Formats: sequence, C-alpha cells, structure tokens
Amino acid sequence: MPSLETIHDYLRCHSDEIGRRILSSYPSLHGPDEIPSPLVSRMLRTPYPAQIQAIMGISKRWQLGRNANVIAECGAGKTLIALGSTLIHSAGRPFSALVMCPPHLVEKWARETFLTLPGVRVFLIDDMRNGGNPREPHGVNEARQRRGEIVREGLHTSLPELRRLGRKGWRDICPSNAVFCIGREKAKLSYFWKHCFLKSQPGRYRAQ
Repeated sequence: MPSLETIHDYLRCHSDEIGRRILSSYPSLHGPDEIPSPLVSRMLRTPYPAQIQAIMGISKRWQLGRNANVIAECGAGKTLIALGSTLIHSAGRPFSALVMCPPHLVEKWARETFLTLPGVRVFLIDDMRNGGNPREPHGVNEARQRRGEIVREGLHTSLPELRRLGRKGWRDICPSNAVFCIGREKAKLSYFWKHCFLKSQPGRYRAQ
C-alpha cells in the first residue's frame, strides 16, 4: 500500500471507493444521461456540462424543499449556477429573485446577472432606511451596465413602496425577470430590527 502523507494522496488512493460511497449516500437528482431543460439554451453564457448538472440538480431540489447548497471552489461558476437554477426553476414564468451576498460582491452579482440572464432587470437595495446622507444612494435603485461598469439609473423606489405595491402592482411596473441584490451587512443591520435582549434594571429580585 502506498504511503499516504497528504489528503491529496488519500483521495487519489481511495477515489473510486469514496465516489461510490458518495453516490450511494447522495444519489444524483439529475443524471448525466438525462436531458436538461430547454431553458438552459436561453442563458446568455453557455454553462459547461458539469455546471448544467448542478443547475438541473438545484432546480429539482427546489421542487422538494426550499433550500439548496452550491459548494465548490473559486472559479467553479457558483454565481452562474445559482442564476441558471433560478431561470430553470421559474419554468419560463417571470420571477423576482433576492441575492444576499458579501458587500464587496454586490456589483459583481449585478454584472454577472446581466451577462447570464436574458432581459433581466437588476435592482440594488442600497439601504433599508428613508433619507440619510444626500451624497449616498438610498432606497432601491435600478442598476444598468455601461461600458462594463454598474451604474444606478432607471427606477428608484423603496422597500415600503414595494410592500405597498404588492405582487400585482410590482408586475405592472416590472413584467420581466428581476433580481434584487443587497449586501449581507445591510440586510442584517437594518434600523427596524429589535434587540434580542434588554438590560435589566437594578433592584430587588432583578439581575444586575
């Protein structure tokens, strides 16, 4: 038996057994011999065969539950897979998707969305407040791509206004596919969140 000094040596030595165990424990939702959805051909960027497998698997997973995980190395195309899965899951109907990502990737998601999905509108949720520094963008702003750069132009609205419109009112304004992007820090640090605990007041029978 060869010497196994690193994890790579272990994987090379036992790859066949590990592969069989993975397939038996986690059977594929979409096999390589199955025909993918014709909606894949509508994507502006053609996915690689492995990416198509992931797209179809995720879309089928969403038919069974509300969550799915894309776990892969950098450069594997996780953003493309997520966007493609949304398109396939919509079954050709107009959809609105929400992306919550690290703050430095918000505009990257917007750019990749334009490059991947046809006829899509992208909106950046710049904050969840009303007002603030007039030099900074606020509310929900439509994004467009100009010379490879993401600029804010087009529709400007706010989350309270979107709630007021409801689904039908929004579809009257935006009948096409829409993707909303927000940084995770803005999503979790909104002003209307309440503290999970309150400091107790000193006194008899009260914690200090």
